[in-house]
Amino acid sequence: MDELMSDRAALTRRWEPGRELSLRTTDHPCDLGVDNTGKRFNSYATWASDMPANIKARKAGLGWKPAGSDAFVKREDAGLRVIAVFPCKIKNSHEDQEADLPFEVETEVKNVPDFDTKLLDELTVQFVRALAEGLPCTNDLHVPDAL
Repeated sequence: MDELMSDRAALTRRWEPGRELSLRTTDHPCDLGVDNTGKRFNSYATWASDMPANIKARKAGLGWKPAGSDAFVKREDAGLRVIAVFPCKIKNSHEDQEADLPFEVETEVKNVPDFDTKLLDELTVQFVRALAEGLPCTNDLHVPDAL
């Protein structure tokens, strides 16, 4: 996970508005499953394509809800897929990076229809906090205890 975060931060420092730099690459820091059952827990981390300003203006599709003052969350698949977008300013990155290039995490449970969605929310919160700390995000990000 440390390598994932240091690579992401280094790449982000080279970002400029209008320039992709392969920032949409997705990392899978956690992928767990039960053999031969299709039951899985996955997590994904990437720089988001949906900016908070677009989410607030409802230009990023339906289903987004505020999660604290800084983050937005969307639930899909009966709550078994959680997507969270939050601003993360990387030190020495372009001044527009925090607003134009937020971070996105996704957690997902597959083939476990009775999975506790509150537990998935807790896992998502902890994942967001670990990434915000490890990247490190220099803005004062507030991640609520519950999504």
